[in-house]
Amino acid sequence: MPLRVAPAQPARRSSSEPGDIAFDRWLKRELGRLYDETLAEPVPDELARLLDPSSEVAKDRGKDPKKR
Repeated sequence: MPLRVAPAQPARRSSSEPGDIAFDRWLKRELGRLYDETLAEPVPDELARLLDPSSEVAKDRGKDPKKR
């Protein structure tokens, strides 16, 4: 008989607890400080072409499974 693993249950917590609110604010501020400048940078053209499903690169890559 195969081993069954119960799905993980999300932790239940009230977001109204003062410590949680302070931590959430701190985390948002620090993540913003670290990554806002990077997120504001433009996406390089080569990467944008790869992500664009209508580009020739994406069309060619979709035809040949060996190129994936």
